[in-house]
Formats: sequence, C-alpha cells, structure tokens
Amino acid sequence: MEKGNKDMKRKFGFLLAAAILISLAGCSGAKETGGSKTEKHVETGSSSQEEKKQQNGKEIRVSWWGNQKRTDATIQVFETFAKNNGAKFNYEYNSYDAYWETLATQSVGRNLPGIIQQVTDQFAGYINNELLMDLTPYVKRGVLDLTDCDDVYISGGNYNGGFYGVSLGTNVMTFMYNKDLFAAAGVQEPSMGWKWPDFVKTAREIYSKTGVRTENVALGMPRYLIEPMIRSKGQSLYSEDGKSFGFDDETKADIVAVIQDCYDLAQEGVFVEAGDQLLWKDNSERGICTGDAAMGMNWSSQFSNFSGYYDQKLEMTTQPVLENATEKGMYLRPAQFFSITSDCPDPEMAAKAISYFINDISANEVLNGERGIPAAGKVREALKEKASETEKKVYDFMDSVVDYCRDSDPAEPSASRQCIEVLNNNINEVMYGQMTAQECVDSWMAQSLEILSR
Repeated sequence: MEKGNKDMKRKFGFLLAAAILISLAGCSGAKETGGSKTEKHVETGSSSQEEKKQQNGKEIRVSWWGNQKRTDATIQVFETFAKNNGAKFNYEYNSYDAYWETLATQSVGRNLPGIIQQVTDQFAGYINNELLMDLTPYVKRGVLDLTDCDDVYISGGNYNGGFYGVSLGTNVMTFMYNKDLFAAAGVQEPSMGWKWPDFVKTAREIYSKTGVRTENVALGMPRYLIEPMIRSKGQSLYSEDGKSFGFDDETKADIVAVIQDCYDLAQEGVFVEAGDQLLWKDNSERGICTGDAAMGMNWSSQFSNFSGYYDQKLEMTTQPVLENATEKGMYLRPAQFFSITSDCPDPEMAAKAISYFINDISANEVLNGERGIPAAGKVREALKEKASETEKKVYDFMDSVVDYCRDSDPAEPSASRQCIEVLNNNINEVMYGQMTAQECVDSWMAQSLEILSR
C-alpha cells in the first residue's frame, strides 16, 4: 500500500478545485519509460497536441500505475485483444504518485485516457465530477460480461445506482497465524468466524505458554480492524452521502473497547512493542514473517510473500468481529478497477477490451493474478491449477471466506484518506500512553466530520 505526500495532495486539490482528493490504495512501482516493441507510449504529465489528436480518433489511451512486470503483461494482453478485434490502444503508465498528478492535470483539460486504473478511495470523486461512465448499459447488453463474477467480487464498482469500475483483482483482510507455534504450544488454532474476545483470549494464551507475542493489530491499518466490526452490526464506516459516519453511539463504544483491549494487551507485553513494530522497514521484518509473532493482520495478497521470507508455516483465518455481531462483517476489497472515462472515444470497444481482460483465461495466464485474485470463477480455477502450494492456499481461502463476507459498502468519500490518517496518528498516541482510547475515537470522529463537511 502506498500514500501520496502532503504536497501532492495540495497540488491535486488545487488542480481539481477540491473536486478530487489524493488518497491511499493499491500497489505501485517505479516510473516506467521503456516497453515492448508494440508499445506506443505517451509521456504523461501534459495535454499535448499529440494526445488531443489521438483522443479525437478511435485510438483508446489506457493508463495505469505499476512496475515493469505489470506494464509488460498489461500491454501484452491489450495488444492481443487489439490484434483480434481491430482495436488500437496507446499506453500511459507511471509511478503511483505521478499517476494521480497526471490524471488531475488531464481532468482539468478534459483529456483523460479512455481507460484508467482506479481505486476505491479515488472512485467517488471522479464519479461525482462526471469523469467516469456508468458501465451498466454495457453489462446489460453483454458487451461487458460479468456473468462469471459473483456479486461479492464486483460490488465494489457500484456507486449511487450505477456501476463505474470492474475489479481487476481482489484482496481480503485476514488474520494470519503461525501454525507450528500453535501446535507446539497446544493452543487451539483460530477458527473461521471467530469473535474479538476469542482473539484477545488466544493472544494471551499463546503468550503465556510460549512467550511469543502477537503483532499489534491496531497499529498501521486500524481502519481495517474496526470496519468489519462496524459492518457486523449492520452499519457502515461512512454514511451514504459521505458527509458523516454510518454507525451509532453503541457501536462507537464497541470501537473504544476494542482499542482499549489493544492498549491493555500492549501493556501486558502480549503485543509486540509499538516502538519496535513502527520501526519495521519492510514486510520481511514483520514478526509474523520472522517467527517472532504468533499472529498478525494483513491482506491475503501478502500471504505468499509472508510465508516465503523465512519459510514460516502460516495459515489464514477471518477477521474477528464483535461479540454482539448481527451480520457478516467482512468484504472483498478490489485491489484496483478499470474504469471508462467520459473522454473515451470508443466506450463500446473499451468495454469489450475490459471484458476480455477479466474473462479470458489465456490473458489472465499472462497477467497471473498480479493485481489480486481475479473476479471470474473460471479464471480463478485456471490460475489455481498452475499455482504453487502456498498460492493455492490463497485461492482456497478466497473460496471459503466469501461465506463470511457481504457486499462492500458504497465507495468511501474522496477525503477519507485524511480521516484515516487522523485515526492512524491517534492510535499511535494511544499506544504510547499519550491519549486514551475514548479520546482517540472522539478526536478522530470530530476531526473527520470537519474534513468530510468541506
């Protein structure tokens, strides 16, 4: 996961007159300037005469962020489609931060690429500013074929009665644990569908029997710790209009209690010390990866990497929800979308290309799930057959975890990233004893309401 710096946020907001705010999502890589011989790369960052000429024709510009591996595979798939369908594409790609800056500039000049890679916390701003097309008509006519995609995999593309983005890969937040450590200690492994008190009890038990701590699951990504708990009460993190929160005072008290539990576990030594955890430079230093932690929270897409760093025998289970849960709390989170912009010169061909991108097995053998677990069932099965044993665990887990998921909530507000930054900072303050759990939540909500009202 990546986030832009504050200067970029200011620039982005200025360019779009506060219409779209920079936020966090997805994986990225260094800016790419080279490519295959079939590539027709346009240097991004300005609305050149050449770009405008292409926009007026039927050549569709496709834009994404990512490393060279993603770039080569993406171009190969689009070129194969182009050859078989008489289409023409032009490719623009960049590092994550530069990608969003470029889109902001192109938005002002109404010169966006025809197909762009999107993320959940940018989504609403682009839609509300009429920069993305509703893809529903293409789905209804079968041009964009989603018949092999379960709703839970693609619901993230819905917004205000329309469908604006097709998931290119799916993640789910998981709790990972060290299977060998649990077996050696004689502690029962975490079960699917467990509750928060179960987690607290298990963390204490594994620590008392082995002295091995659990990663502090409140640090780093607290939003993803508490969101499934809020959803398990039939509520949502944000309101439908994105101007406030979507949960009541009782659930707020539940959130305070969870954060208090995390503080207590840290004080007891059950959790890895905050000072140590915040100094991890990369995932290879994480306790769950090195064998120095019994449990940790992270995305399913990281499971193979986490297992492979030091040959740990890891397993995954669901996120714990509140003890008084009434509904399924988890959801599948699209890693990225492909969206068609309102500037696209040939939306019909663009929709057809995206359909090929997500449904064709040979295309996805080239892509190899690099953006996440594919939405189409037949594609998942085909990739699973060729996957390593560790990778197969991810596919199997995704098949089983859907029983604990329901459709994702409406796209989060454009300013949501700023709200999450407040929560992250407050959680850090709690773990260092500079703020109580109640003060943490009160402050987060008060500041967020101000941010959301702008």
